[in-house]
Amino acid sequence: MNLRRRVVLAAWLCPALAFAQAPSADRMRTRADEKPRLAVSQLEAQGVEPTDAAAVTDAVVSSLTERALFQVLSSKDIESVVAAARNRQLLGQCARGPGDPPSCATDLGELLGAPFVMTGSLSKIGTAYQLNLQTLDTVKGTVVGRSLRLAGDLQTLIAVVPYAAAEATGSPLPPPRSRVAQYAMMAGGAGLVVGGGFVGMMALSRQAVLNQQLCPPSGVPASDGSCHGENLLPMAAYQAENQALGVQKTVSLAMLGVGTALIGAGILLLPPPEQGGPRVALVPSAGGAALVGVWP
Repeated sequence: MNLRRRVVLAAWLCPALAFAQAPSADRMRTRADEKPRLAVSQLEAQGVEPTDAAAVTDAVVSSLTERALFQVLSSKDIESVVAAARNRQLLGQCARGPGDPPSCATDLGELLGAPFVMTGSLSKIGTAYQLNLQTLDTVKGTVVGRSLRLAGDLQTLIAVVPYAAAEATGSPLPPPRSRVAQYAMMAGGAGLVVGGGFVGMMALSRQAVLNQQLCPPSGVPASDGSCHGENLLPMAAYQAENQALGVQKTVSLAMLGVGTALIGAGILLLPPPEQGGPRVALVPSAGGAALVGVWP
């Protein structure tokens, strides 16, 4: 009876001990692979300077690292692994044909232990820059996502890199950047422009009234330069009025200049659309509203 209990107890303890000593796949995944690995290869420079492609690559790596959705391996990490495995001649096996990059990326992903590999290119079409990204699932050998962005300059292109990288990896898009300050600047500038125009029109209207008082009825002196006004006020009153009108005109011009500067600054500081392309905004104007923008 005791022997039987010992056998049963031993049979029950062995699986328990084995489970305690040998970590399961789920436990290993939670501890070691909590975030999937994503290898970001160097962007191919097509008609652009290699330094520009390297700068955009760094922006992609920084954006993915900042969001912390993946364990990101940069191109420098990849170069280190490839250099260590140069005896396999991995680089020589990866042709540059149209159908070869997926298989090349799959080999690279297996070498790095990364289930996902992002490849892409930076090219120039006319005066515009084009960023093309794609992420490959090295386990299934399928494309997870693709992204294409166009911009007139590298600064604008780098600004939309976080959204391009998120789209290429199939991850949620980052929240859009706030444009409240820029819209407030444009609205305030439009208000100053409208107010400055109103002040200037009032000053010009008052100037016309004074001219009519001095030279009735047209307000224009005669051909000989003489002017015969009626019910004229003392000269000091006209001098003070003329001085006040000069101040109003100066204030009007200042309001117009500051308002125009605020509108221009708001447009220039307006973040580009997340999908790339021109920066446009609808701002109020004297006639209702105006569509303004900066096309990169």
